[in-house]
Amino acid sequence: MTTTADAPATATLKMIRAEISVRDFQRWMGTKRLQDPDHAMHCLMAECFGDLAPKPFRLILPRGAPTGVLYGYGQADADALREEAAIAADPLQYRIVTKDLESKLMPSEWRAGRSLHFETRIRPTKRLKRPVGNGEHTAERDAFLMQALDPKQETKSREEVYGVWLGEQLRKSGAAELNSSSLRSFLRTRSQRKQGGRQIEGPDAVMQGILTIKDPEGFSSLLARGIGRNRAYGYGMILLRPGRG
Repeated sequence: MTTTADAPATATLKMIRAEISVRDFQRWMGTKRLQDPDHAMHCLMAECFGDLAPKPFRLILPRGAPTGVLYGYGQADADALREEAAIAADPLQYRIVTKDLESKLMPSEWRAGRSLHFETRIRPTKRLKRPVGNGEHTAERDAFLMQALDPKQETKSREEVYGVWLGEQLRKSGAAELNSSSLRSFLRTRSQRKQGGRQIEGPDAVMQGILTIKDPEGFSSLLARGIGRNRAYGYGMILLRPGRG
């Protein structure tokens, strides 16, 4: 039974990939006075693709490289996205989002019990509620730093804490369980969620691991939905990887 909440229909789930010209992308960001690349890509795809915009997505911009890569899951293939962008995008936008744009159909059937290697970029935070006046203020805090609030809790490494957080996310979906995980990279980055809004610092981690499919239909929904609360801004896309001998 599928338990992944609010997941779209996945019978036609597509994976897209596009080469991104860093120079053109930064030029467009400058015209919009945007500073966060993930927020900027969210805005760019919304303007070019509308409701067809891939989500979740993963933007990879290697430091100093002239090109980056955009991955995403969605219901539209490359031809449909190009057609939408041809209508809605300006010439600079069109060049950015359609350069070497490709797509493939993701499997619609999965086998329960199958183990898969994966990689995902996450923002592992937990909500902290504090009383303010007659109400409560909710803030998001780094899951690793949250353990310091409980002196009775055994201190774990950042890799362990983020692995637990990731396992909880998969378990809540009902679609898969985490077998093992490792922290590939970690940064603290500033993210933005709306133009002109303040930037919020938080954890930015890339995790690799092995998961086991529990609910085949639910797993398709999990891929389409992604992991965590920042899926619309470059986090939570599950990239499946080949197993290592």
